Amino acid sequence: MWSIMTERVAVHLRPCESLTSGAGRLSAVMPMLLLAVFLLFSGCSAENPGNGEEAPERAEPENALAGNGLEYAGGFSIKEFAGFRTLEVRAGVPGNDGLLSYLLLEPGQPVPEGYDDHIVVRTPVERVAVFSTTHIGFIDLLECTDRIIGVARPEFVNTPSVQERIQDGQITEIGMPFSPNLEIILELDPDLIIATALPPARRTEYNAIIDAGIPVVVVSEWLESSPLGRAEWVKLYAALFGKEQLAQEKFRQISDAYHGLRALTRDVADRPSVISSLPRKDAWFVPGGDSYVAALLRDAGASYHWSDLKTTGSIKMDIEPVYQVALDADFWLNPGTVLNLDELLSNDLRFRDFSSVQHGRVYNNNRLLNPAGGNAYWEFGVVQPERILKDLIMILHPDIAEREGFQDDSLTFYHLID
Repeated sequence: MWSIMTERVAVHLRPCESLTSGAGRLSAVMPMLLLAVFLLFSGCSAENPGNGEEAPERAEPENALAGNGLEYAGGFSIKEFAGFRTLEVRAGVPGNDGLLSYLLLEPGQPVPEGYDDHIVVRTPVERVAVFSTTHIGFIDLLECTDRIIGVARPEFVNTPSVQERIQDGQITEIGMPFSPNLEIILELDPDLIIATALPPARRTEYNAIIDAGIPVVVVSEWLESSPLGRAEWVKLYAALFGKEQLAQEKFRQISDAYHGLRALTRDVADRPSVISSLPRKDAWFVPGGDSYVAALLRDAGASYHWSDLKTTGSIKMDIEPVYQVALDADFWLNPGTVLNLDELLSNDLRFRDFSSVQHGRVYNNNRLLNPAGGNAYWEFGVVQPERILKDLIMILHPDIAEREGFQDDSLTFYHLID
């Protein structure tokens, strides 16, 4: 019953209605809040309504498409039927590996029979608020930044068109994912909020937003194991904004460029060894062998010591075993947030013993920082991995860069730590 409830609540909360204050809206819809959140995050479905009655049979249109047109991404799926589409997103965070189901409908279109358990999103979305700068990178690629009306931590934004709108007062700060500013969000009245998947214990932060009739689409592209898998989430954004053809064209360009760059290192005999990240306290978190970081290193022609550890996330390790590998590694990439060698060595003077430090081969991915420290690597790089891959090839294989005419190009995201 979630989608019906969402639609009804939304009707009561539009600016032209009698509930005009954020507090009034909350008090009016609070009884629905608990039910809405329970339905959204407990995994209930219309197949088991729990009242002793059988759920209505879902009417599957005859022309439903079997595939969803995705090549690399595994965290979401889109299916097209006669007159509507469904979107399923795998939350993928600890404690919930289930799917969140959405129904993409045009304005005024009724909910099809059998889909009352889906969250309704009216498309194309014209007014959106986002909780991560990564979301902005996807929206910018689709040329839809003029539809953004709210962001979290606006000082971290790098996209010029969004910065301009922030300065002009056309984009409002909406708080943080763990503490959204409900009053501001209700006043903005967006068609949709895009948020990053939260652990089950923190999802209550979205409860009031959801119950106020503002759908929240949860994205989790960061769980993809490949750079192109992460970038392909642009097709999810395209379904929301009505930019499917543009997304297909853009992603094909990204994919072709990425494959072309990867081919340059396919047969290299010399694969320099690489370590990544920076130790914190008594632990060193290294990327797993099935992570997108390991995939980038592999595609850039690097040798990565932990490539056989089959996990997509980071692995917590004691410092000493990593230190032994780091001593002889040819390159050190992504050492935290450091900007220069003095800052790096202030963390641990033993880093002076690393071959990468002694030979000036330490590179960090924070070349493009705005005054507040917002890193464009996380805003643009996720949806444009070919630019990251080109940086890495230029760093690890200067001979290939020279042969391909890259030697005069500037690195996009990386810079030498000296």
